[in-house]
Amino acid sequence: MNQTEHNIAVLKRLRDMLARQRERFQAYLDLLEAEESSIRNNDTEKLLAQVEIERTIIAEIFTLRKVILPLESLYQAAYPSTESTVPRLKAALETMGERIAAHNARNRRLLKDRMDSLRQEITELRGWPRDASQFAEVVPGLVDITT
Repeated sequence: MNQTEHNIAVLKRLRDMLARQRERFQAYLDLLEAEESSIRNNDTEKLLAQVEIERTIIAEIFTLRKVILPLESLYQAAYPSTESTVPRLKAALETMGERIAAHNARNRRLLKDRMDSLRQEITELRGWPRDASQFAEVVPGLVDITT
């Protein structure tokens, strides 16, 4: 394999990995939207399943990032002048990353608000039967056992 073929192979591999990362980012965005819906609808079972899926998607994104980093350094060595597709893909990934961060922050805020309201409901339920009951009165009494 000569140098040109090697450079082309690196470029194709990097583009493929960036495209796969973009797909994973899109899947993550879709999942965040579904999580938002589950939070708003108080569907804890769905939310739990979605959080598990979220963990796997994040793991896949980090694995792809580990593959992309060395490919980027090979790409930069092979193409000192910029090539058109890779910078566009990287810019799209950065934009998606910003959208993911914003959506994730919004979901965390929604979840925090929901948890606060649940805590308030629990506090109100704990204080609910504060009225004195006739059976709750303590009446002192002595029993004479000496006679």
